[in-house]
Amino acid sequence: MAITTTGVLPAAVQQSFNMKLLAVPTPNLIHKVPAQKDRMPRNGGTTMRYRRYNPLNTALVPLGTSGVTPPSQQLTAIDIDAQLSWYGSWIEMNEQVVLQSQESVLNEASIRLGVSLRQTEDELTRNMLASTATQINCVNGSNGDVPTELTKEDVEAVVRTLLSADGHMFLSGIEGDDKFGTAPVRNAYFALANTDLTSELSEISNFIHQSQYPSQQNVLDSEWGAVGNLRFLLSSIGSKTVTSSAKGNDIYNIFCVAKEAYACVEQDGASAKFIYRPAVYSGPLAQNVTIGYKFAEVPRILNDAWVSNLRCTLNP
Repeated sequence: MAITTTGVLPAAVQQSFNMKLLAVPTPNLIHKVPAQKDRMPRNGGTTMRYRRYNPLNTALVPLGTSGVTPPSQQLTAIDIDAQLSWYGSWIEMNEQVVLQSQESVLNEASIRLGVSLRQTEDELTRNMLASTATQINCVNGSNGDVPTELTKEDVEAVVRTLLSADGHMFLSGIEGDDKFGTAPVRNAYFALANTDLTSELSEISNFIHQSQYPSQQNVLDSEWGAVGNLRFLLSSIGSKTVTSSAKGNDIYNIFCVAKEAYACVEQDGASAKFIYRPAVYSGPLAQNVTIGYKFAEVPRILNDAWVSNLRCTLNP
């Protein structure tokens, strides 16, 4: 009896392709959440100019009965300029990949470029805040580093700084409710931080995890919880400065933000867009397709007193 074996026939293809593609790690994009979004008009130049009038003095001296007119005040203002820059990236792909691959490579390339685009915007804003926001070191911790780990007292200090500068809060408080394990949440500023701080936040005595809010109606996907008047948004690409503390540890930058502290400016006609060019445009043999994105944008702090970079380290 003759038995047909793999020694008789050519070897079978050993791979079986799973048509469900694996998930790609995608960070929370948090740094544009508190930003004021503005648009530069088409044909409006390269620079957005903001103007803020300075406060006037109060009038505490009575006019009296002399009929003498007091001196007038002079109205003054400051201008803040934000100059646009261009950014972009692209992929070139041979037509044979598009035509012969079993998966939709071009679709996947579009998705990956979309994430790259939004993450680029987010990291540009993060880097701007890290390089220009006023720095406040945590000093009330016990790890012996400079700065120390984050504490309740450090949070209260940065909140006082924002309140003293008349910075307005973003979020209304959440009233307490008769639900087991919940607690009322205060009016709050945003705090933008790295996901490495989850344990540090949990160790603070008055930390309220977002699952303990009496209502989940206005909770953001990236929100981890609240400490006093700060509600923390966390991301794996949150800002940190590697090996730069007094003991050579990483320093984590927590951007504590009030309303209208900074803006992200886009230009009409140059906001984020995809650019697809079929193979017919690639050359005499029409072999390659391209897909890419480009945009013009600039992040800019509008009031230095309304954003603080609270710097901390971790407990060992």
